[in-house]
Amino acid sequence: MSSFAFKPANTYTIPEIADLLTRGFEGYYVPIHINEAALLTMLRRDGVDLTESRILLKDDEPIGVGLIARRGWTSRLAAMGIVSIARNSGAGTWAMKNLVEEARARGDHEMFLEVIEQNTAGVKLYQKFGFKSIRRLVGYKLENPQVESEQQLEEIDIRELARLVAYHGLKDLPWQLSGASIMQHTPPSRAFRLHDAYCLISDPSAVHVAIWSVLVKAGSRGAGLSPVLMRAVFSRFPEKTWHVPALYPEEICAVFEEIGMQREEISQWQMTLTL
Repeated sequence: MSSFAFKPANTYTIPEIADLLTRGFEGYYVPIHINEAALLTMLRRDGVDLTESRILLKDDEPIGVGLIARRGWTSRLAAMGIVSIARNSGAGTWAMKNLVEEARARGDHEMFLEVIEQNTAGVKLYQKFGFKSIRRLVGYKLENPQVESEQQLEEIDIRELARLVAYHGLKDLPWQLSGASIMQHTPPSRAFRLHDAYCLISDPSAVHVAIWSVLVKAGSRGAGLSPVLMRAVFSRFPEKTWHVPALYPEEICAVFEEIGMQREEISQWQMTLTL
């Protein structure tokens, strides 16, 4: 009979963990190839704790990984993948049961995760352990917008934007959009300001550019500043394909539709468990 066990992720090398994550997402709704550099960036930005993250073993062979990010009394399941040959074997249920028990044992008060909405098996697994959906998270895409703007953008330190997100942003923003995560972005990502509107984008020298934050100070909301800001960004960096990752709360996405972006088919649930 097969038996499952955990080992701390910090007992494995970064390339080993990256390879296991990549194999764990083979055949997934969004197949992900995670190399060493991408994993190191993820660990830094998301606050992943490799001492509390786990490698899942079956008969002493690594078959999966659960990455745990931590801040204060809160933890997040940053990623969980099971290799294809070990799926439907009870591995996911065993892993989640033990990850939740470990979170309680270390004194965490709350646990977060995001799961692709269309992944009904994954959603049911997390619901089984008491996770509740907070909101739907959506993404957008726009190829080569033809925009001209005479607005003058001011480039600012990403740290300044992170502080503003922490102060003015939603208090329950998804983990990766929170001020604490934005603080960990570094150049070649760049942050810009236009009056009381702010944004963070990934490296604009690339063909594909991600929009990681759009913020308007609380006292200036309702004045239509966000679309003006984003059109100025599009004008400054032409001939790009712009992406909004499927991490944005549905209720704050009107700006993306207003500037002509198309909503992606894949969406996520932001879920939480009180421990």
